[in-house]
Amino acid sequence: MTPQQSTDVLIIGAGPAGTCAALRLLALGHKVVLAESEPFPRPQIGESLSPGIRNIFDYLDATDLLTRRNYFHQLNAQVIWDTTTPQTVNAAQRGPGVMVDRGQLDKDLLDLAMQRGLQLYQPARFESCKQTDGGWQSQLRQDTQTITVNSRFILDARGRRGNHMQNRVLTAPPTIAIWGHLPAHLMPADTLIEATEKGWIWGSPTPDGQFRTITFIAPGELRGNTVPHVFYDLLSRTQLFQQAAGDWQMDDLQTCTVFTYAHTSPWQDNYLRLGEAAFSLDPLSSTGVEKAMRFSLQAVIAVNTILKTGHTDMAQTFYEDRMIESISSHTHWTSGYYAQAWPGQQHAFWRERSVPFIDKSPVPTAFYTRLRDKFSAPKEKGPERLINVQQELQRLWHEQVHLSSALIFKETPCVIDDILQLRTAIQHPNLEREMAYLETVEISPLLSAAFKEATFGSIVQEWSKIVPFEQAVRIAFFLWDKDILCTTAQ
Repeated sequence: MTPQQSTDVLIIGAGPAGTCAALRLLALGHKVVLAESEPFPRPQIGESLSPGIRNIFDYLDATDLLTRRNYFHQLNAQVIWDTTTPQTVNAAQRGPGVMVDRGQLDKDLLDLAMQRGLQLYQPARFESCKQTDGGWQSQLRQDTQTITVNSRFILDARGRRGNHMQNRVLTAPPTIAIWGHLPAHLMPADTLIEATEKGWIWGSPTPDGQFRTITFIAPGELRGNTVPHVFYDLLSRTQLFQQAAGDWQMDDLQTCTVFTYAHTSPWQDNYLRLGEAAFSLDPLSSTGVEKAMRFSLQAVIAVNTILKTGHTDMAQTFYEDRMIESISSHTHWTSGYYAQAWPGQQHAFWRERSVPFIDKSPVPTAFYTRLRDKFSAPKEKGPERLINVQQELQRLWHEQVHLSSALIFKETPCVIDDILQLRTAIQHPNLEREMAYLETVEISPLLSAAFKEATFGSIVQEWSKIVPFEQAVRIAFFLWDKDILCTTAQ
């Protein structure tokens, strides 16, 4: 007889995105089943974790996982990017990133989730699913046994295996990655990053006593050439990696095509995609793991909202908006950083990557259309105003103020106690997105005090009945700087 069980959420895949979602759902009191096809620990690339990862581990009460192993926490960097002169960036300037053993870290995260109540099937293959009145019925295969799991939600965190090419839209030109290892003692004990005319190279010591080097080039560089020839030729022309080219004795180089993409329908009838099943980022920023985990936390908010309130439309809109925002902001940042590289626009690799890119979708879904609209050129920002608060406060105190005619009030979902609730937000051309809170203070009630004939000082005094005076001043100056709170002279 086929075993059956019911759960709130079935998660497929135990990478950082899947286990992060599991840990948070368990903390919110939900029942979670997770299926992982491979035994752990498994070899996994992606050891460099960006500084923002620490806040996520703190939030999950999992900080000790970053310190219990022999991970590297204070690596300096040698960088050749906007000029051909090497620059040293110390650990304090880079931020508290960490170089980990991804296979071990993934296992530690999964073990922690099991300690907190996760039901795990591993190794177990996800074979199929079908919709039911209550959600989804899935079939898992473990050894010779088939297991049926009934769930309200499926969170697909299988990485690139969690989607098909026809469901992806590229958000950057494809890149070829070639990588290999040297003994760490042959290279500097720093992270190395170097831009070259044909691409860029990253290298770093890893916790297993190796030094990993990865080159990123355009696919055309391999035409008519062997992988070792391209790899060694690229390294031999560098400043930071010449030693690696001279010392290399191994022929175990690995290569893959790096696709940067978004799924065109990431939420379908409570089947959600997480991590690289939803979208992937250009490797330039080394924020892939952080972004995957952070997006999982936002997806959990949406799931928790439906499980506790039933507000599906609001939850799906929130999930999709956060995904579009992540992809768009990262793409614009990446293209700007590529544009700064010293080889410049005369080289195809850099020219093609120095502008935001989104491909045409074979099936232009509503989600794809919203995402594509975000890839238009961003509004150029004017120079920032340097505000002398004491001087300006005295000058503005008796000035009459009014609200900008371009200001729009809009109901928007906000996260309150891990559930989405509608709050009144403001929209304005000088704001990157709608805003309901500023410094944890709800803005709409404050702006109701900006009545006709009010002065800058009277508004600050009125707000100081709700928040501390210094905070009221900061909020007033922020809104004035954005031309939302306008003086008569504006």
